[in-house]
This record gives sequence, C-alpha cells and structure tokens, in this order.
Amino acid sequence: MLGASAGAAESVLMRLLAQSTKVGGIFDFGYQETTILTNDAWSHAARGLPQHCLLLAYPRGLDDPTRTAKIDPEDREVVLLRVVREASLPNQADLTRLRAEDTDRTITDHYREDGLESRPADELTRSLMQQAAFRCRILGTFVEDDKGDLVFGKDVDAVYAAAGYVVAKPFDESLQLIVDHVELPMGERAGDLPGDQPANADLPDTDTTMVIGTLRYASSRRRERIAHSHGQSTEVEVRVRPKDFVAHKTAVFGMTRAGKSNTMKVIASAVHLYAHKTGTNVGQLIFDPAGEYAYANKQDGTALAQLGDNVRIYRLGATEADRAKNIRPLSLNFFDETQIDGCWSLIESFFEGDNRKYIRNFLSCDPTRDPDAVADHGDKNRLLAVRAMYYGILLNAGLKPHPTWRFPLPVNDKTKKKFNLSGNRTVNVDAKQLKSLSAQIAKLAANSKLAGDDLEAVKMWVDPTRDGGHGDQSIDGLVGMLAPSGSANGYKELRHLHSYHSSESHVDFATAIYGDLARGRLVIVDLSRGSEQVLQTCADRVVKEILARASARFREGYPSRPMQIFLEEAHRLLHRDKFSREATSNDPYVRLAKEAAKYKIGMIYATQEVSSVDEMILSNTANWVCAYMNNSSELKKLSNYYDFADYAAQILNADDRGFVRLRTDSSPYTLPIQVKKFDLDMVNEIRMECGLGPTEHSTDFAPDVANATDDFSDCPDPDEIFAETSRTRTAEAIRGDGSGLFDEVEQ
Repeated sequence: MLGASAGAAESVLMRLLAQSTKVGGIFDFGYQETTILTNDAWSHAARGLPQHCLLLAYPRGLDDPTRTAKIDPEDREVVLLRVVREASLPNQADLTRLRAEDTDRTITDHYREDGLESRPADELTRSLMQQAAFRCRILGTFVEDDKGDLVFGKDVDAVYAAAGYVVAKPFDESLQLIVDHVELPMGERAGDLPGDQPANADLPDTDTTMVIGTLRYASSRRRERIAHSHGQSTEVEVRVRPKDFVAHKTAVFGMTRAGKSNTMKVIASAVHLYAHKTGTNVGQLIFDPAGEYAYANKQDGTALAQLGDNVRIYRLGATEADRAKNIRPLSLNFFDETQIDGCWSLIESFFEGDNRKYIRNFLSCDPTRDPDAVADHGDKNRLLAVRAMYYGILLNAGLKPHPTWRFPLPVNDKTKKKFNLSGNRTVNVDAKQLKSLSAQIAKLAANSKLAGDDLEAVKMWVDPTRDGGHGDQSIDGLVGMLAPSGSANGYKELRHLHSYHSSESHVDFATAIYGDLARGRLVIVDLSRGSEQVLQTCADRVVKEILARASARFREGYPSRPMQIFLEEAHRLLHRDKFSREATSNDPYVRLAKEAAKYKIGMIYATQEVSSVDEMILSNTANWVCAYMNNSSELKKLSNYYDFADYAAQILNADDRGFVRLRTDSSPYTLPIQVKKFDLDMVNEIRMECGLGPTEHSTDFAPDVANATDDFSDCPDPDEIFAETSRTRTAEAIRGDGSGLFDEVEQ
C-alpha cells in the first residue's frame, strides 16, 4: 500500500490538484452542466470566484496520496468546470428571506434614534445565509493514461447522483497545467484516416510555443492582485502553438481600439517564430490601411520590421532612397515593357463593368502582344503600331516615362515625309515626340475620308477593313481614345493612372510581392496613402497574383508555398452578399476564402461585424480571437460558434483593450486572456529565439504632417472672403458705378 501511495503522490492528477483551494462541492451533476455549493468563507479563501473562472471537480480523497490508492481506478478523474452564472439552492427562498431580514435589521439599526441595536443573527443562521450556488459548464475530463500522461476528453462518461465530488479553484502551477494542455487538431491525431488532414498537416511541427498573453478572468482585477501577493495567482501565461495559425483561417473580432491590431502583430510574430524554428518558408502579407504595421509605434518605438531582416514594405511614392530601408514602390512603370501585362491587367480591372462602346473597343486592343514574338515583318509592325498608340494614350493622359525612354515607331516613306522624320523602318522617338505624333496620327486615322499620301502615311493605324488600311483589327479602339468622337472623354479616362505609375519602378509590384512571400518574407503593404479606390485596386491585384500563382502550381503538381494574408476591415472584403452573387464569382477575396486552404494560404481577418462575414468562412475558421463588441446582435451571431455564448455578457461589457476570448485549433477550451503587448521586450525575445541580437527602440515613424504648422492652405478663410467682398462692394458704392450697395438699396 505504501508503494501505491507513493505512486499516487507522483500522479499527474495530483500535480493538477497540488495548487488549488477547495471552494465547495457538487450537488447537481449533469452531462453538460453542474451546480456547485459554496459559501462566502470558502470563496474568500480562494480570492473570489469570478464568472468564467476554471474549477476542478474530483472524487473525495483524490488530492490525498494515501486515500487516492483506495479510490477505484476508473473513478480517478478530474472534471474541468467553468463558472457560468449564479444558481439557486433548494432552500433558496428561505435563504433569500433570511438575508432580507438581516439587511432590514442593519438598515433599521442605522436609523434608530434610541441607540439600541437589534439582536444579531445567530451563528447557524449566519452560516446558512452565506451559502451560495453557481452553475458551471462541464468542459471535459482529465485522466491519466497508461504512460502517466495527462489526457483530456471533452465530456464526462459517467454521472453519479451522489458522487460527493469536491470542487477546487486551481492557481499557479496547477492552473498552468490546464492552460498549457493542448490536443492535436482533427486530421493530425494518431489513427486519423488518410484524406482527413487539414491544410497544414504535412507542415513540420515544433515544440516551441509562444506566450500570447496571460489568463484573465474579469475586467476587475483587485482580488487577482491580492491573490498574487498571497501566492494564489491565476494570471498564468497562455501559450499558443504557432502552427495552428499557418494555412488556417483566423478571426479577430472586436471594436476599434479594442486591441485587434496588437493581436495581429502578435500572431504575425508567432508565425515568424514558427518559420524560423522549423526552417519553413512562410510568407506573411499584411495589408496596412493605417500605417500601424509598416512603421514604428510612437508610444514605444517598436515595429514589425524589427523582427528580422526579412521584412519588406511597399507603399505608394517610395523612392530610390527608400529602398535602402527595404521600402519599395507600390506602383507600376507603364512604360516598362516587362511590366506591360500587369499594367494592362490594372487598366482592365479599373474599367471592369464599364459598358460604354468606345471603352469596350479600347479594352479589346490588347497591347500586351509582343511584337518580337512574331516572325512576319508586317505583323510585327502592326503590333508596334498598337503599342505606339497605347503609349501615346498614356502620354497624353499625363503619365511620364523615364527621361531616357524611347520607342521604335514603325514608319514608311510617306510617314517620314508627313511628320518630318528620318530613319529606316522604325524611328526611335522620345516621350515628347510620341505624345505629339500619336495625337496627329490618330486624328488622321479617324478621318473616314482620308486618302492619298496621308492615308499611306498612317495606314498602320487604319482598320484593315477600310480601303488602304493595314492596321491591327482592333486598332480603332486605340485611335478612338486619342481622337474621340461626340461626348467621349477618350484618353482623359486614364488620368487616374497617375497614382499607380512610377518611372522608378523596375518590376510589377504584385510580382515582386509574390516573390518576397515565396521566399518566406514578411511583406507589409502600406495603404495609408492615396485614394481608397487606388489602394483597393493595388490590394486586389496582389491577391489575384497570389491566387493565380498558387493555382498554377497546384495544377502542375508542385508543392504549395505556405503564406499568410492579414485583412483589416474584413466585413467589406468578405461580406456574405459577395458569396451569393454569381456576378462576383471572380472577386479575389471570395476566391481567397474558398480556395486558400488547398493552396496552404492562411487568412487572418479582422472585423467588428461578425454577422457580415459569410457563414462558409466562419464555419471554416480554426482560430478565434474575440475582443470587446458593443452590439448584442453581433454577439448572437458569435454565440452560434463554440462556447462563446458563455462569454457574451463579458464581451458586451468589458471594454479593456487587449482583453479577449481565445480559441485556437489545438486548444480544447476557450480561454479569457489579456493579450501581451507587442513591444520591444517581445521583439527581442523573438530575435533571441531566432539567433539574433537585441535591438533598440526604432525611430522609423510614418511620414507625418500632423505636427507641421497648419496654414489652412486647403481651405480659404471665410472671414477674409466675406470681408474682401464687403470692401469691394463698399468701394463700388462710393464710386457710384451702379453696382454698389447703395444702388442695390435704391432698386
């Protein structure tokens, strides 16, 4: 028996109960919920029983090695509970009456004028008055397997009416055991059938975990501070398995300023750590609408870019000087022939849905066809003519190439004579020349009565169905943009391309971003500058490029490249209405939501509108982070998933920044936690794990004009305008020129 006692003392179940305080017992045991009896003294000894706190229920004697040996082995279990709400005792009416009477005596004594006090309640009555009951959710059962390991099942397999289970509140190391416990997700467990694996099942795993925050039961924390000072702390570290986030969908719900951005930084850091520890290239793409990821935080001087040397930032207006800081242009060079596919794709997407005839004719021209890819000399000249007119349209729209840019304009003798050019079959013209020549050529080619030498001079830009025409079959669509008819705006429609163009750009930004992601870099796309339409178009192009490349590799049998895409304001991009419209079946974000998993692309989406996100996405979301939300309708939607209904009231009321409810793919239960702040300490911890030295506070803040003196140059002073008007009208009245104030009065 001594040996049995010694073995019991070393049991993992004993470790689970070692640091816990008894708070009561179970008197109503069910399969889903249970009710516990406690009293004020026990609750005080445990430093309170806040809603959502974790409790342990176990057979009497299981916490005593000598008594454990006498317990039937099949009954050696610990049931994990979560406090949900208060409950009524069988004698609740009597208890309520006694408390009311005691309260009445207390208040009456306060107002008595004779100075006498009522007789206090006797000890037995006071003991009864202190009794209370709480309804608890049964989260599952801990048992010890044959290897001595702790195993968790998400239910109970027996309910005893008079089991006499003791209930205790765990803290410190015992609570840490509970919080640290993970179960492999479906598809990764031993014995799972082939074909059941999740998207990341074949990716390597690591024992390295990352602290994402600390357990936090309530918004009020006074008792927790007292408990900490008495060695009964419940604010234990909460660690996550970084692989849970890779190639999976993760939802981050919460109001603005509830801590969503900080949480997403921490998740990005966890994936960064996973990639280093496993040697796996996991590219991460963050669309940054406010510049809070791309640059250092002014409060603490930390930035994601400090995690390592594999962070790249793309933004509109980036210069050559910015490249030294790994900041690259979020733009295209519309005059770089190696980028013409991306440029034309951007133009097509911008005019998508525009059914004006001359726009449709323009889009049918396809200037991406390569003149050098055809053998026939005539066909080559026709394609050169198409590109010349295309570039002429861009030049007339105001886009400017690099000063050294030239284009070979196809000509014949009549062309050279008409426009005073010299050369052979092609003439290298600069931007200024091509801008003028293309407009002149278009004007002539658009003339249906053109004949003779003039027709011969521009025949490469005349529709081949016309007499004397030798141009491409679609050339009229380009000519019509430079020589518009009627009310058509022509080339002016393309003036908006200024925002996307940079002669400094050496590569299509979408292609460059994909190349960075494929190599496992963290890419931040700064969308804080420029109009919403411009920025959204840029983001759409990047997502389309990623999906196109991933789809091609999938079809050709190449292994997928793991990537993570972070989306802010996801309710706009993933709105349920998009999934019900066939017209938007090519929407890149709908495709991303539907196809990402098979390409090993993870999606971390943040929004405050749970109800706007399509059901298909929510049902396939593996990780959930739920911060403060002030809309009960959104909570009703959230309550349909996992056990978030238990936390609905807290989510609605507790607006503490970073206070969230966390459920990850390998976590067997939802935990309320305070997310760790992404600060210099976290940055240096990760750098150390990755074999890098510590870094200092960053001063690489976002370009900011907020601190500049406001001269109100964008809005004239109304006082000055009205004062000037008044002075002018007064002067006119004095001159008596018939337009002054007095003349007006006389009228």
